[in-house]
Amino acid sequence: MRVAYDVGPLLDPPTGVGRYTRELATSLEAMDVDLVRFAVALRGQAGPEVARWRLPARSVQWAWRKFGIPPIDRLVGQMDLVHATNFVLPALRRARGVVTVHDLSFYRDDTFPGGERLRDLVPWSVGRAHQVLVPSDAVGDEVRDRFGLPSERVSVTPEGVAALFFGATPLADSTLERFGIRRPFALAVGTIEPRKNLVRLLQAWRAAADALKEWTLVLAGPPGWGPEIPRTPRVVPIGWVGDETLPGLFAAASFFCYPSLYEGFGLPPLEAMAAGTPVVAGRYSAAPEVLADAALLVEPKDVDAWAGALERLAQDEALRRSLARAGRSRAAGFSWQSTGAATLRAYDAALRV
Repeated sequence: MRVAYDVGPLLDPPTGVGRYTRELATSLEAMDVDLVRFAVALRGQAGPEVARWRLPARSVQWAWRKFGIPPIDRLVGQMDLVHATNFVLPALRRARGVVTVHDLSFYRDDTFPGGERLRDLVPWSVGRAHQVLVPSDAVGDEVRDRFGLPSERVSVTPEGVAALFFGATPLADSTLERFGIRRPFALAVGTIEPRKNLVRLLQAWRAAADALKEWTLVLAGPPGWGPEIPRTPRVVPIGWVGDETLPGLFAAASFFCYPSLYEGFGLPPLEAMAAGTPVVAGRYSAAPEVLADAALLVEPKDVDAWAGALERLAQDEALRRSLARAGRSRAAGFSWQSTGAATLRAYDAALRV
């Protein structure tokens, strides 16, 4: 099986979609799938093994949508399948198409800027795809309802947790000090944007100040869009953190906060769980499915509930230990090998149509 595989999400420092793209490729190749990597992007670094059109992605996508040109096989040659890993399926000639729809955040003005472009491109992509991959049943239900797809064209391929997070060694105090971090600390990881709901988390942090006098909240993630995060006492933003540091940062944190308004899956809480860190997360649609009872789930917009959860976790060491045990067990049920196997089944289904 020869599959043209979109690695565009890897041209910049990878966030969630980038991790999915990288880890899934490794898993598929371990199962002898012949991946031909491609990217359409003006900027970003790509290795020599990546077939690339160095053009603005939005301009090429407009030409695909408007005129059906240039077909992607001009770049990658003849393929059995084309897997668009990031929402938009290229113009195709003979190959079957598979597209991953990670979520429908672009239909929500509070979570996605400039969603109009994807509101046009994603239905067009989904309508031509032989299989639509989604990371959770929650997104699968949204996709079927919104686009009127039959169940057999939608495949749920849950994401996995990389081995490097399990049993991670906590960062040393000297390393934490270089980041400006003092123990004990709570951690939040994600792109700094409104969907991650960090403003309410900071409001809750201030509301629980009496119980958190000795604590620091660390915000790790690249800048996104929207208003700047307000400066808050004992809150330390440290920017994007790579895989050489992130597992140890998870393991060093006393607990992990993920107040997101909406996620199609929500990988960081599972990564924190794998590192042995208790989790409090927003009750977005996929959270009960992915995290089950291994995390505290809080209504995302309820600042008082968040303040209460922060106080509980800061003051109750037994609760933290209990959540850490449950979290490790929960995270162990998600592997990228399983993601690859589910994806390969979807590839087979696409080829049978």
